[in-house]
Amino acid sequence: MGLFNTNYATPGKGISKEEAAKRSYFDILGRKFWKMMELNLLYFACNVIFFGAALLFAIPYLYGENAILYIDAVINSKALPPILPFVPFMLTGPFTAGLTYIVRNYSRQEHAFLCSDFFEHTKKNWKQGLLMSILQCVMIYLFITAFFWYRNFFIANGINIGILFGLTILLGAILFSASFYLYPLMITFEMRFTEIIKNSFILAIAKLPQNTLILIVIGAVHILLLYNYPLLWLLLMALFLIVWSSYTMNYYVWNVMDKHLMPKAEEEKDETLFEDATTK
Repeated sequence: MGLFNTNYATPGKGISKEEAAKRSYFDILGRKFWKMMELNLLYFACNVIFFGAALLFAIPYLYGENAILYIDAVINSKALPPILPFVPFMLTGPFTAGLTYIVRNYSRQEHAFLCSDFFEHTKKNWKQGLLMSILQCVMIYLFITAFFWYRNFFIANGINIGILFGLTILLGAILFSASFYLYPLMITFEMRFTEIIKNSFILAIAKLPQNTLILIVIGAVHILLLYNYPLLWLLLMALFLIVWSSYTMNYYVWNVMDKHLMPKAEEEKDETLFEDATTK
């Protein structure tokens, strides 16, 4: 795609065409299931303080005598959504970079050392990872705040609320689809922070139907579990769901990145299908 500044990558190990052709979502998931569970536990352990803090910050706004009044005030734009529950998640980005490196390698059938590679790429990407998690939380917070403000603006001015819901779904799909690409681009290429953001949104829009389908699948699993079995959802989040969500995104994202951002074998005049900057 001409929209991208291609060939960010420096030569790496690569894999053969035969090996790449054998990629199978469920086959990899089955073979790496226990490793993924270990990775999920590692990631959860590294972030448990942040997750716990977010839960503690959220409880006063969800339960108690004044919770209903506060929620009603937020819905009617008389108060801003609470920002404190978002703050701890702003610190999870470096660990998400480490997790993404392992899962990306699994998704394209490359080896990764669980602990050493996780912490190595957490450390190498901690600055961009931290900036990324801060940006994501700020964008989600502003998205939620804007939705309630425009909801009441539409109602007050007699504008069809269906228009707002349509725009919300479209913008939400683009915003969350862009998040699919942020960390994979970060840990695969030597890009500036602004380039990561730009290319993530380009890919989110260019592949919007496919991205939306992946988003629906992942979202449906989480919503159905959270709505029907909230305690089971919490347990599965600690054990497997975080890595499963990341793996599902990365398995798809790697196909897109390989097609549009990776130098091809014929261009490199060898038998490898693709090369990257995994040594970053």
